[in-house]
Amino acid sequence: MKRKMRKGWMEKTGRIFRQLCEYLKDYRFSSILLKYFFLLFLCLVLPATVLNVWYGRIQREQIYDEVIKRNESSLTQAYNSVHSVIMSNMNLSYSLSANSNVRYLTSRNSVSQDSIANLDSLTAMLSVLKNADDYIDSIYIYFANSGEVVTNTGMTRYENFQDKEALFSFSPDMPQRNILTARIKENRYPYLLTISYPITVSGDVNRGLVVINLDVEKLGDYIGTGKYRNTDDSPRLFVFDEDMSTLVYSDEYRLLSEGNWDEIVRLRDQEDWEEGFSDVCTIWDSRYVVSGLKNEEDMLRYLYLSPMQEFEEKSSLADIRLLQIVALTGLICLILAFFLAVWVYRPVRQTIRVLSEVSMLTEWDKKERLDEMEAIQRSILSAKKENDELNAQIQERIISLHNAQICALQTQINPHFLFNTLEAIANAAALLMNGDNKVTEMIYTLGQLMRISLSNENYLVPLKEELEHVKLYVKLVEFRFHGRITLHQELPESLWEERIVKLTLQPLIENSVQHGFARKRRGGNIWLRGEKKGGDTCLYVIDNGEGISEEELEKLRRQLNDPSIKGGRHIGMRNVNQRLKLVFGEKYGLSVSRAEEGGLCVAVRFHSI
Repeated sequence: MKRKMRKGWMEKTGRIFRQLCEYLKDYRFSSILLKYFFLLFLCLVLPATVLNVWYGRIQREQIYDEVIKRNESSLTQAYNSVHSVIMSNMNLSYSLSANSNVRYLTSRNSVSQDSIANLDSLTAMLSVLKNADDYIDSIYIYFANSGEVVTNTGMTRYENFQDKEALFSFSPDMPQRNILTARIKENRYPYLLTISYPITVSGDVNRGLVVINLDVEKLGDYIGTGKYRNTDDSPRLFVFDEDMSTLVYSDEYRLLSEGNWDEIVRLRDQEDWEEGFSDVCTIWDSRYVVSGLKNEEDMLRYLYLSPMQEFEEKSSLADIRLLQIVALTGLICLILAFFLAVWVYRPVRQTIRVLSEVSMLTEWDKKERLDEMEAIQRSILSAKKENDELNAQIQERIISLHNAQICALQTQINPHFLFNTLEAIANAAALLMNGDNKVTEMIYTLGQLMRISLSNENYLVPLKEELEHVKLYVKLVEFRFHGRITLHQELPESLWEERIVKLTLQPLIENSVQHGFARKRRGGNIWLRGEKKGGDTCLYVIDNGEGISEEELEKLRRQLNDPSIKGGRHIGMRNVNQRLKLVFGEKYGLSVSRAEEGGLCVAVRFHSI
């Protein structure tokens, strides 16, 4: 089964390839197939490449953020450990300065027989404190009055004391605070972090000094970072004083003596020390992720450096994977572009074949080596040129036919001969009754109405002219019904200049009078309203007449939309509807509905000109 499917797929691919070769061998135009192929290839490759590059950038940023967060986490962990140790020993130095034995011995000019007990007690306490933590190298208490130094092993005269450097920070007026000093004990290993605190009795001048020496190597072992560095690709922790002039702590011990941290000192100009910062800097000709923060309690600056090597390795791997993905995507897009180009070109090839069969492609077109679309366009333009004259004639006939239909429909409303007859009757009535009277007034009004109806100067008139025609008709209606019917003209003046098909409103008002108020003796009202809707004008003829049933309303709607009906009721409305559609288009005309006032509402919609 799989073998048959593979064979069928190979046959189909081979057939497409043969057709392509045959086309390229026997082509007569500049091949649009190749244009399709390259266009589709670019449309597929460019978005895929941009997407892959964007994904690679996001991945690189994620790796960078991961390195930054890990460096900040390491800094926080190391900071908590070192800060805890430093603050603990600062508190210890303060406690020792306030110890009763220390204060007693400080006030003595020498250690006499009566103070031996205090000295033994102090020596025993220092021995316990020294052995409490491995990172405490030694504890000294210097008494300035007696010139003696007490350690965990006993008392020594200052002149005979070996580690005098630890007591250099003492002065009678030194501030009442801890002093941190990084040094090398007796100018040789080990490296020490010395914490000093003055001894003051009764607010007087300083009379002594408490010194706690921390072994940096053992402190590093305690917090889990201390070891010798044989490579430059390991993270490093640095602790500086406030102005970064002194390296207080480093888990790389050789830096304490070498003093090779000038490139790090320039980081003191970084902002956000209090809140913490992270950045990528070049130090010792290598790139490091540097995270730092400053502690307000001990006024120390903590820095944690991680080499960018790991990040760069991960980025290189990500770049390699990205190139592989881009290459694979390009190959897939190449295959897809080929098949899509063949599929898209198929209708063009069929169109060319049809044009050749019907002889719309001349030999000159083939020799010009046009591409397929240009050849198709030339054939279409040639056919269009042949039909232009016929289309022009048809258009003229359609315009003539429309004008004839409009004129015929307008003259269908009232015959022309009535106008002359009415003129003669009006003159005769005036002669018989010795002047004007209601009869002659009605006849003259009707004559004016007929004059407007029969004038053929233009079938589009301003709305205000159409309203004059309506007033003449309403005047005749008032003669007939003796005030039983009232017209309420509520059209805004902004619509008066809109051009409407002549004799539109009068047949609608006549329809209301004839069918709505046939059996109504009084209280007949007709409202004429209007509004603008976008680019269209809508007029409404509303009455409070008898109204019609739902069946009659549906029948009236069918009659309005059926131009073949010649007789019957509402001929005036059908006439108006057909003229509106002829002039403005099929979507315009009349629509009918029941009015809230009780009768019928006829809506007239036409395009504003």
